[in-house]
Amino acid sequence: MKYWLKLALSTLAVTGVVLSGAVGVLSTPTPAAAVEEAPVMTVAAKNTTVTVGADALGTLFWSEDAGATWTSSGFALADHGVTSVIWNGTTFLATSFFGAARSTDGKNWTRFMLPVGAAFDPGNLISDSEFFTSGTMSVDEIQSFLNEQVPNCRDGYVCMKDYVETTFSRDASVLCNAYEGADNETSAQILRKVSDACGVSVEALLVLIQKEQSLVTHTWPSDWRIQKATGYACPDTAPCDERYFGFYNQVYNAAKQFKRYSNPPGTSRFFTWFPVGSTSQVRLHPNAACGTTPVTIKNQATAGLYYYTPYTPNQPAVVNISAVGDTCSAYGNRNFWRIYNIWFKQPGDFRTMVTASRGITMAVDREGGVAVSTNLSTWTRPSVIPTASAANPVVEFGRTPDGDFAALTQAGTAFQSEDGGGSWTSLAVNRNDQPQTSVARHTVASGDTVWRIANTHGVSVASVVDENALPNNGSTIFVGQELTITKTSTLSTITSPVLPDPSIVGLSTGTTTPPAESSDSSAEESSTEDSSESEAEASEEAESSATPAPNYPPLEPLVTQTKRANVEYVVQRGDTLWSISRVRGISLSSLVSLNNLSNPNRIFVGQRLQVSAGSSVQQSFHRVQSGDTLPVISARRTVALSELIRLNPTLSSSGDLRDGTLVRVG
Repeated sequence: MKYWLKLALSTLAVTGVVLSGAVGVLSTPTPAAAVEEAPVMTVAAKNTTVTVGADALGTLFWSEDAGATWTSSGFALADHGVTSVIWNGTTFLATSFFGAARSTDGKNWTRFMLPVGAAFDPGNLISDSEFFTSGTMSVDEIQSFLNEQVPNCRDGYVCMKDYVETTFSRDASVLCNAYEGADNETSAQILRKVSDACGVSVEALLVLIQKEQSLVTHTWPSDWRIQKATGYACPDTAPCDERYFGFYNQVYNAAKQFKRYSNPPGTSRFFTWFPVGSTSQVRLHPNAACGTTPVTIKNQATAGLYYYTPYTPNQPAVVNISAVGDTCSAYGNRNFWRIYNIWFKQPGDFRTMVTASRGITMAVDREGGVAVSTNLSTWTRPSVIPTASAANPVVEFGRTPDGDFAALTQAGTAFQSEDGGGSWTSLAVNRNDQPQTSVARHTVASGDTVWRIANTHGVSVASVVDENALPNNGSTIFVGQELTITKTSTLSTITSPVLPDPSIVGLSTGTTTPPAESSDSSAEESSTEDSSESEAEASEEAESSATPAPNYPPLEPLVTQTKRANVEYVVQRGDTLWSISRVRGISLSSLVSLNNLSNPNRIFVGQRLQVSAGSSVQQSFHRVQSGDTLPVISARRTVALSELIRLNPTLSSSGDLRDGTLVRVG
């Protein structure tokens, strides 16, 4: 069955480019089926006969008519979508972050895991705020998460989503608050109550259970997996202590133990061999002959994970971040980091780009980690792109005109490799910086202060006071007052030296209309001559009624500005911190920290929550040209109209705009 084409405009801006990507897992194949709504391809590539594309959900499609119609392959890199698709000369390759898929014909796909992961830091497996925050998910949210992992449990088995246990009460201690037992508590209820009692996040407990017993996703778990759910009191060198068997027992004691590792008041300072802020020798494997490696442990949560599982992955285990290493590889802490990031990090936190040249396929993650292969089966990690990091991610990856691998970072620095990623040298980038002045209008709202307004717009308090002649150094402003804020920023125009992989299809806007289908059998019996005449008449009618494409002026380079962005969210009825964090693209721990919330379970309707860290961010603006409206800008800049309206709440969604106005597009 065929899908009719609807391709998304993909215009590469020559200014500061910020691309987002994400993690995905290949879905179970399902039969291809047609839907009425045309899919929108976000990335696509082609060989001589087939074009392969992926939509925003990560579903892979193929087309044998250059994208006029699409057929679903039934495969998807789900959850976080596809960030790159290429044809490397013999094989199509689709990538996300850890997940990837390959296909020789573009129709039948094989899943594998990419050996990227430069973001992995053995000394910072998870932050303290992410690990030691209680009540991060409601019982309903936990249950929904478990249901998503295992929609159907195999007959005759009890999966974690369906597990119930009668729990018993525990008194408060220096490590945990009291736990009140109850009959037939679900696993979701137990997780939430343990989180509340011991101050360990539900997310951390879920990941611990998964990395120890794969219990969260197991569709036919044996009883022993449930009895040893968190691996508590199960050392590598001795049998498990049966006194701690049972799901509730395991979860509670594991959470309590992680609190004990921090040597809180009322306990002895016993756990001291992995001090935070210091470098310690950590074993690579239970076999002492495999040796140790130095790890600088950066927080208490990471120290606790090493006390719990005292091994760090060796280089083969890190190179194959989602697969096996060698006989001296240990995977527990690596898997904790990997599972947590796949499940609970926001989609934009990770992305992988890929290209091929001279018989080598190279994948690069946003932190600059490089993986190369000549057969897509065996991979090596020869290098990291210079200067690339989480703060300065890779935003473009491809080739130079000579066929060398090339990458551009967010800071505007570029590098090339002539030897397949073994070494990197600087690549010239043409940049033109010009001062840019813009004027914003701010209507004072309830709760505003001059400091908050200045901080929101990235200017000083003094400049707001002086420009608006505010009395008493700005201490007196009133609701509804109009303030003007003038800023001088830099218009940076960058000409990227990086060319995309030659197999990548440059997507353009367009929707084809499917031919009318008739249930009348006489239509199938009509003559070829009649059909030809009808087609000719339809073609002539379409030509005569076609509206000429508007003659818009050439797009100018985007205006880029760097400012401090503080964004607030007003709590609505039914909101929880967890649901707000998912919708607003911020980790729950960051949300708690930004708003100094002592009790994450208590928020109220109308409460204003800060949902950005107030860090310096780069914003992109379109300078309005003749004939521009928000719908026109939406089409030309490939930004959803709803997103433009959200970014520019003071502008009309349909009316003409004043030439020269800056419209935020990213």
